[in-house]
Amino acid sequence: MSNRDLGWLSKLVVERAGALQLFACQWVDAATAEDVVQQSFASLLAETTPPSNPIAWMYHAVRNAVVDHHRSSKRRRQRENKLADARSDWFESHPEERLDAQSAEAALQALDGDARQIVIMRIWGDLTFAEIATVMKLSLSTVHDRYTKALVDLRRALEKTCPTKS
Repeated sequence: MSNRDLGWLSKLVVERAGALQLFACQWVDAATAEDVVQQSFASLLAETTPPSNPIAWMYHAVRNAVVDHHRSSKRRRQRENKLADARSDWFESHPEERLDAQSAEAALQALDGDARQIVIMRIWGDLTFAEIATVMKLSLSTVHDRYTKALVDLRRALEKTCPTKS
């Protein structure tokens, strides 16, 4: 399409964007609906010949974009769950041993400030390493390294206060 042919598209965007977003909101949140509608308008713009019924085409494109969004979100969740399930546990489970809360708190307090904050954000805050890196203004690899070292330090401190029974 040439630039001179885009007047009808501008009119379509102004007239129909709200209704298309409302249509998309049946399946997704408002922010995603807005993204889906914009993606659909961009797809219409990319068409070499305009569709015979651009309004129906847009509703069809929005519906398809929502379906694609759900599929990709589902695949992403499945990949993340598979990786999480494959990740080994950080601590070995010994149900016969009890962890004393005061010892755990003391071991956590013994960590340096950054390491303690990283452990708390990761375990209790359920933040990702990327989110923690943003909060701490550190690189992702630095956050991961400090987290791993903090867990090793915690394990050592707790093993001293809760020795294994033989």
